[in-house]
Amino acid sequence: PTAPPEMSLSPLRPSGSECLLEWHPYEKDRTMGLNHQLASLSCILAEAFYLNRTAVLPDKMCLFGLHAERWPGAEDASEHCVPIGRIFDLALLSQIVPVQLRAPGRPEPGRAPAQIVRGISSSRVRQLYPCPAVPTVRRAVDTFWFSQCGRGVDSRPLLSRIQQLLGAPPGAPTPVNVLLRSGLFYSTAIKDAARAIRHAMGGPYYSLHVRRSDKLKECDPRECRTRDTLTQPPAIERALRLWFPPNSRLYIGSTERPAFFAPLNTSYRLFFAETFPHLLANVSNNYMLYAVETLVFFGSSGSVETLGYTAKWWEDACFPAARLRVRGGWQAGRPRAEGSGDVNCSSAGAAGWGGGTESVGGSGVHLTCVDESGLVANGVTYGAACIHNP
Repeated sequence: PTAPPEMSLSPLRPSGSECLLEWHPYEKDRTMGLNHQLASLSCILAEAFYLNRTAVLPDKMCLFGLHAERWPGAEDASEHCVPIGRIFDLALLSQIVPVQLRAPGRPEPGRAPAQIVRGISSSRVRQLYPCPAVPTVRRAVDTFWFSQCGRGVDSRPLLSRIQQLLGAPPGAPTPVNVLLRSGLFYSTAIKDAARAIRHAMGGPYYSLHVRRSDKLKECDPRECRTRDTLTQPPAIERALRLWFPPNSRLYIGSTERPAFFAPLNTSYRLFFAETFPHLLANVSNNYMLYAVETLVFFGSSGSVETLGYTAKWWEDACFPAARLRVRGGWQAGRPRAEGSGDVNCSSAGAAGWGGGTESVGGSGVHLTCVDESGLVANGVTYGAACIHNP
C-alpha cells in the first residue's frame, strides 16, 4: 500500500493574509520526539495567531533514528524525514492559523524580513512591526522553539479561542504548547486509522503506554534495574489490577514487541498496532503511528503511562475535554461503572450536555458530539480517560 498523496506545498494562507511570521532556525528541534516537535510548532502558531500573521512552518518533520525503528511501513527504513502534510490536516489548521510551508533556511523570494530583537514580547512585535507595513518578521530562536512560550510569546489567546469554539466555559484551562498535541489537527489518515482501531476492538477498552528502550539506559545502574523490574509484565499486571478489571480490553502502545507482553494475556484481552496491519496501511512512519495511538488512548476508558511526570502532559493534551471535568456529576475523580467510558451520543443523558449531537464551534473546530462520558471534536474522540483518568 502507498501513503496518501501529499498536500501541495504552496501557501495555504487565505487571500488578504499577506503578512508572515518566521522563526529561525528550526535546528535543535528538527529530529526530536514527536511530542517535543508538536510543542515547538504549537508555540509559533500561538504567536502567529496573536500577531494575525501566517506562520511559516518547516515543510518536513524529521525522525530521530530511534523513533523510526518500530514502524517503517511502506517506506525505506533509512528515510527519516516525512512531509508535514502526512502528520497534519494543513487545510483545517489554516482555518485557525494560516500556515505556509518552506524548507528550513530557504528565504521568501523578494522579501527581507524584519529581525525581531531577541527577548522582545509578542505585544511589542505587534506595535513595532504592524501588518501590512512590515510584511515579514523573523524571530531568531537559538534554543528549542517551545521555550519561547512563557518567555514573551503569549499562547493564551489561541487556546482561549479554541476553548471558545469547543463550547468551554470562561476560564477553561489554556495550557501552553498543546494545540497540536491535542490531535485536533492531525491528518485524516491518522484520525481514520485511530477511529477504525477503536471500532475494531469491539467495545470499551483501556490503554497502556510502556516506554522502556531509552529509559532503561538514561540512568545509573541501580535505577535502571529498578525501571526494568517495574516495567516487566508481572509488575505491569499488578499495577493494572489496581485500576482495570480483569478480562478488560487493553490496547498497549510500546517500543516493545507484542511478544514481550504475552504473560498479560491470561488477565486481559490485548491489542497492539500489530493486531491491525490492514487498518494501518497508510501509516508510513513511526510518528504517524504514535499519533494514531495517542488518539486511541484519548478514546479509552482509562489510560496508564510509564512515567509519573507525564500525567500532567496527558491532562493538558486532553484539554478539549476540559469542559466535562467540571460539569454535572462527572467530575474528576468520580468512580464510574465497570467498562464505562465509551462516548455514546445517542444516550438519554446526552441531551443534558448540549444535545448529544450538537454541532457547534466555527471555522477550524467542529464539535459534533457531547455526552457525560466524552466528546467528539474534529473527528477525534475524547473519552473517559481524558475526563477522569484513574
